[in-house]
Amino acid sequence: MPDTPTHYTAFFEICLLLVVLLPLLSFVVSGRIPERYSWAVTFTAPLFLLISTICAIYVFTAVWHHQPYSAKVDWFAIGGTMVSAGIYLNDIAALMLLVVTFISFLVHVYSTGYMAGDAGITRYFSMLGFFTFAMLGIVLADSLLLMFVFWELVGFSSYMLIGHWTEKEEAAAAAKKAFLLNRIGDAGFLVGLMLIWTNTGTFDIVQLSGINEAFSWQTTASLCLFAGVMGKSAQFPLLTWLPDAMEGPTPVSALIHAATMVAAGVFLLARVDFLFTPIALNTVAVVGILTALMAALSALVQFDIKKILAYSTISQLGLMVAAIGAGSPASAMLHLFTHAFFKAGLFLCAGIIIHVLHQAQQQAHEHFNVQDIRNLGGLRKKLPFTFLAFIICGSALAGIPFFSGFLSKDAILTAITIWKGEAFSWKWMVLASAFIVSFITVIYTFRMVWTIFMGEEKLTASLPVVEPPMIMRGPVAILSISSVWLLVDINPFSFEGWLFNTLHSGDHFHIGAISILSALWIVLAVSAAYFVFRNKTIHADLLLNNFYLDKLYFKVVGKPSWSLAAFTDYVDKRWIDGFIHASAYAQVTVAHLVGWFDRAIVDGTVNGMASLSRGVGNFTRSFQGGKIQGYILWAILAIIIFLIWVLF
Repeated sequence: MPDTPTHYTAFFEICLLLVVLLPLLSFVVSGRIPERYSWAVTFTAPLFLLISTICAIYVFTAVWHHQPYSAKVDWFAIGGTMVSAGIYLNDIAALMLLVVTFISFLVHVYSTGYMAGDAGITRYFSMLGFFTFAMLGIVLADSLLLMFVFWELVGFSSYMLIGHWTEKEEAAAAAKKAFLLNRIGDAGFLVGLMLIWTNTGTFDIVQLSGINEAFSWQTTASLCLFAGVMGKSAQFPLLTWLPDAMEGPTPVSALIHAATMVAAGVFLLARVDFLFTPIALNTVAVVGILTALMAALSALVQFDIKKILAYSTISQLGLMVAAIGAGSPASAMLHLFTHAFFKAGLFLCAGIIIHVLHQAQQQAHEHFNVQDIRNLGGLRKKLPFTFLAFIICGSALAGIPFFSGFLSKDAILTAITIWKGEAFSWKWMVLASAFIVSFITVIYTFRMVWTIFMGEEKLTASLPVVEPPMIMRGPVAILSISSVWLLVDINPFSFEGWLFNTLHSGDHFHIGAISILSALWIVLAVSAAYFVFRNKTIHADLLLNNFYLDKLYFKVVGKPSWSLAAFTDYVDKRWIDGFIHASAYAQVTVAHLVGWFDRAIVDGTVNGMASLSRGVGNFTRSFQGGKIQGYILWAILAIIIFLIWVLF
């Protein structure tokens, strides 16, 4: 039954339903459009998402700074306990609702140009709509069980989108890898749900938030939930699927792997941070900062533009996770908000580069890997708009002052600084690692910009490269504008603006010295990047291969699993199947023997007795023929036989 404040009107509820159901309607309609009318999906799908985004803006303004909206219905019963399903919309959820719909709408619009002529365009837009619906379900779910249901739907839709180009073996392998690694994390999520239900008898997030004491089971349960986050948000050690997932279409990378899906784990942590004990939070902080550092180092040496951005995403997610471990969900959500815009912008810029170079290659009848930054260079002259957009979004990623990323990273660094305390401890290493990550981020961002856009053109010199149509440039322009500091606060050096102050319920948070130090740190990083990368390229196989984690997994898990599978297959075919076949042959042989015995012995005996009885009957019947001559003959024979018997 609804349980909502009076200021939420029926119109608000209709808009909220439209936010969720229109992407689902896009999924249904796009999937039902015949192939010969596939062009129609490029109008209907973005239109549905536009209306959904407009409704989300209204819902956001209605919820922001107000009492949360909630509504629920009975779902099913376990024993005597009724489990409900419903909506719980507070400030954090309203913010995510806006981000998901807005980014999804821009990706839909961009995709109409990028995916033009694709053979599976109706399936593509259909799954985009379904993914958006599933992600909105995670955001609005009022219980952990309902969230888990949509969590799995997001995993399924991402699997379909990553493997959209079914003719590419790499895409199919990447989709399968993402699905399997996410299932490993989700198994932990499911165990966490069992522990929570066993100890509390509820999945309701509001009821769980009322737990006042930290019980021993909470540490285990919260770390199990964090295992799900490791999979979905690509945290150590379940991070290797995300770079491979770049085999999917670039708009998919922008939507799933930069703005929404991988951010679902961070949102979950912020949603249920009250369940995490101090031990669990410390574990979260360590895993987050380790992931951020490993991914940032890996991004330094990658050559595929999309993989550089993928490792960057993992690194930034690690910072968000570390911030939550440091007890500041507000700073993590602030960075999630800013990251959604500038990282989606970077991916779409990368998509422009890939798209226009592929088209130019077709015209010039040339072929080379357009995603390898070593083949690029000097594109600022042919792609001035893309260059400017990449600079803006890249500056936000690098955390340069006057861009949104500077403020959100400042919030994370400040949160970790306060968390570490005054006494020296291992927490100081987390803070030092966070500053190192921010330093490396500047370096690999500079490397991307310098290698792709600066210097002289390389293999692209002879290609007729032109900017893409406005349908692709428009979303990039909006995301670039959203990457400046005004998105967070009017003051370019204070993150305590409209967003952070609403999400943060504690005392004054901002530390001016951290902002100054962060700005000077960025200047130093830019200088170092200029001298290192303007004429050099770093090669490191360890970093290029993601610290050989895939090889480690193959040796520790994959190879033993394959060996076990081969052994069980041998046992199955050689012994189990052999035993079954031998048993079958034995049964057939015994059946034949039994059949022969039945026919020859049993039936033979019965038939023989019948024949004997019939013969004896016929013989004795011959004595009663009714002829006197016969009677005299048999009597004489009997007398002769008797005499012979007596005399001899």
